Amino acid sequence: MDHEEVGRYWNANAAAWATLARAGYDVYRDYLNTPAFFAMLPDVQGLAGLDIGCGEGHNTRLLAQRGAKVTAIDIAADCIAYAQQAEAEEPLGIEYRVASAVALPAPTMVG
Repeated sequence: MDHEEVGRYWNANAAAWATLARAGYDVYRDYLNTPAFFAMLPDVQGLAGLDIGCGEGHNTRLLAQRGAKVTAIDIAADCIAYAQQAEAEEPLGIEYRVASAVALPAPTMVG
């Protein structure tokens, strides 16, 4: 399976993923992964970052709420659409792009 096929699978499941994750059904993310990840991070206020594989943007929004300037990518255009919808509803200055981690766009995309 190559990254383009992976993107097609994520696109096919984007609506279900975003709906269920936002409804609190991603227990692993909400109670283990995300808290552990943020416990390891230093203060991100004023820092620029790239969120690779952002999905529907959950952790990206958390980073931006902590003061980071974030650009986020995901291989699935439908996931990016959900992330952009959340950004439109609550603007945090996040730039979302459709891109693959194995074929990143320009090296100056964060800044």
